[in-house]
Amino acid sequence: MSTRYTATFIAIAISAFLPATVSAQGAADIPLASTTASQATEAGAAFVASLRAEQRDAVVHAIDAEERSGWSNIPMFTHPRPGLRIRDLTIDQRLALHELLRASLSSQGYQKISNIIRLDSIHGARELANLERNGPGPDDRPFVVIETETFGSGSYAVSIFGNPGRDAGWGWLIQGHHMGISFTVSGANATFTPMFLGASPLVLDEGIHAGWSGLSHEVARGNEIIASLTPSQREIVLEPGNVPGDALYSVGRRDEIPEMSGLRSGDMTPQQQRLLRALVEEYVRNADFDVADAQLAAIGEAGWDNLWLSWRGPTDDLEAPHYYRVHGERILIELAYRPNHIHTIVRDPQNDYGEDWLGLSYTEEYTAADRFDAAVRAFEER
Repeated sequence: MSTRYTATFIAIAISAFLPATVSAQGAADIPLASTTASQATEAGAAFVASLRAEQRDAVVHAIDAEERSGWSNIPMFTHPRPGLRIRDLTIDQRLALHELLRASLSSQGYQKISNIIRLDSIHGARELANLERNGPGPDDRPFVVIETETFGSGSYAVSIFGNPGRDAGWGWLIQGHHMGISFTVSGANATFTPMFLGASPLVLDEGIHAGWSGLSHEVARGNEIIASLTPSQREIVLEPGNVPGDALYSVGRRDEIPEMSGLRSGDMTPQQQRLLRALVEEYVRNADFDVADAQLAAIGEAGWDNLWLSWRGPTDDLEAPHYYRVHGERILIELAYRPNHIHTIVRDPQNDYGEDWLGLSYTEEYTAADRFDAAVRAFEER
């Protein structure tokens, strides 16, 4: 089938699930062709069509498959991922994959993801150079294998759940080191949570690209809020506990999400509330405009005055390790900062994976730490 006729078939199939226009939050109706749900579905169907039969068997899973919520943000050595790695795709398939990413995300979201994928090759090269320069110690042998086998831009794996263009509900998942993104389409609706993004190094400090950073604003927005707080507000925002090296409620931990605590946004000044909204939008607007607008509207319906900010670590030394969490009925954001290394996640506590729309309930069974420890043990036993 020619490309022209394939595209026509996909567009006709998509129209069966979507209305002619879709109401954008806070704006006039937008044409079907401009909605993220429509564009992502067309791009998703084109990506699936580009795969050979045996590749399709590896990439496409049922929408309720347990693999959909079993993602991880640590290197590929830890456990096999569903789907195919980027290195195993042809050039045309990689082009189709990037069309899918651009159709689903805003320009800033697409650039952040692309930066993380590119950065992993830089990170791996730096780690290997350090090991070669200093020589691996007796405890480093598993990590040498991790560096040589699993770091790099080609190590990220992509999966499709459901059949875009045929099923009203479907999704894509891309995962690898410092990344776990689950995107869902359900009819005319789309959502981008959970989305885990991390970076190491946060800022390149050598070479021609010294100064380049992929996720700097996530750190800056949090620092701006903390700097704006009064001494009494800082006492309220601080929560007990050590500064974690990871998001506390990443994959496998969402059942542990606590009650909202910290400093309530309704008790902030208007200027502080504006800074908090800027932080929230930094994460939410990684999705394309209509999806981001819908998520922001859901947060607004629950109340912009009902967000809670929590902080761990010093408030007067923002270069020291620290952690923040923004928590509301329809948003959970976390950032764990270590010098030149961050982990972030954004969730919708009521609709991760599009569960509310799909009528499904996913179980996240494993944590990153569980898988990493198991992988090291498996290596040492072989």
